[in-house]
Amino acid sequence: MTPTIVEPRSNELLPAIREDLAPFLPALRSAAQLIAAATVLEFTARYAAPAMIDQVRQIIAPAPQHQQTILVEEQTTVRRKVTVVS
Repeated sequence: MTPTIVEPRSNELLPAIREDLAPFLPALRSAAQLIAAATVLEFTARYAAPAMIDQVRQIIAPAPQHQQTILVEEQTTVRRKVTVVS
């Protein structure tokens, strides 16, 4: 086997495209930012918000605990001091 050296071809088309699209670059960046923001908002609305709402509801009003019946025994003791005159 003999080694073959492959030289990359110059990409002459890319600079021409860059020059042609240079006036539109700010609009393209704005559109890309708008699409990225819309993607994040859509993800938040679809997936993150419902999960956050469930967690907030659990914090605000915890899930009801098992009901327990507690028997409280109450005793009342009445002591009176009676004085009899003799």
